[in-house]
Amino acid sequence: MLGFLYRQIVIMVNRSSPDSRAKSMRIMWRALRKESSIIIFPEGTFNETGEVLKSFFDGAFRLAITSQTSILPIVFPDTVHRWHYSGWWKLWPGRNRAIYLPPVSVAGMTMDDLPALKEKVWHIMAEELSRHDYP
Repeated sequence: MLGFLYRQIVIMVNRSSPDSRAKSMRIMWRALRKESSIIIFPEGTFNETGEVLKSFFDGAFRLAITSQTSILPIVFPDTVHRWHYSGWWKLWPGRNRAIYLPPVSVAGMTMDDLPALKEKVWHIMAEELSRHDYP
């Protein structure tokens, strides 16, 4: 039952497949057109670097610009202590906050603005995580 529910609400993307990437963008575009909300993890995987955040992929920002949908950054400063990449199958009990940051408007932006938008959102999220002694 859990597998069925997961497949109904999660859009998996094989980043090495152009067809998979295109299909996922079409599905997300449709969801946004129907005024649904979607959550995208722009890092794409666990952060195993020494940086606060990994660099972001373009997809989420491309979708935001083409659909003219604002971005609502959310950070999870406690996740590294609850679900660490070294043991992805393990979960540890404790506090796991979700911090909603102010929306970032994309009104009037074009694809030429994508690199600056991506950098802006990265800095907003990294600054917030740094304020919480992350990791």
